[in-house]
Amino acid sequence: MEKAKTIYLAILNQGYIRSELVFLLTKWVRESPYNLYLTLPAAKPIMHNRNNIVKKFLETDFDYLIMLDNDIIPPANFLTLVDYDKDIIGGLCFACKNRGGVDIILPLALEKKPSERDDVDWKYRPMKLRGDEGLVEVDAIGTGAIIIARRVLEHPKMKPAFVDYYDDDGLRIEGLDLSFCRRAKENGFKVYTHTDFASSHWTEMDLKQIYSGEAKRSDEIQNNKK
Repeated sequence: MEKAKTIYLAILNQGYIRSELVFLLTKWVRESPYNLYLTLPAAKPIMHNRNNIVKKFLETDFDYLIMLDNDIIPPANFLTLVDYDKDIIGGLCFACKNRGGVDIILPLALEKKPSERDDVDWKYRPMKLRGDEGLVEVDAIGTGAIIIARRVLEHPKMKPAFVDYYDDDGLRIEGLDLSFCRRAKENGFKVYTHTDFASSHWTEMDLKQIYSGEAKRSDEIQNNKK
């Protein structure tokens, strides 16, 4: 009989977790077929919190580290992504970015831009996905709902795991999520997302719902032009 996979599940928070996520966590703890350890780390700043989570994870013998942000609600079957045994994998998440004074909802399944010019402020772009691709290899994902295999975090060149990079003026040029994925790929690991596991991201509204609505309206506009 195959040994149950072991999961170290960390919910990053600052003293508040959305009720939808609390309900899901309760269900997982009661019903999950995996050996699940749940922790609720609330240290600041965020980079310290993530690296401290990694440190404590490596002190255990668990197979996978899952980090969820307190405003992310993944689908109920999210834990089954560990069965793919990928180095790094996440469900499809969404973020709000300001571009030219306009807030845009972006899916965080990212690929590198062709240009490597220094004046490009965003060196990754969202991949064009229909939403039915399933498992997709990418260059980077966000860390709001991420699963990391132990072998990645044990690699000597992945320590510390999460690092922000700054230019000579002290301006951040690469966030910890992008640098983590970049360094992992440079050391031979692969990064994936799975479009069947889209997560809700609640700010004042659910970014997933906003993105889906915008995509639908865009398709309707294109169809009307034909």
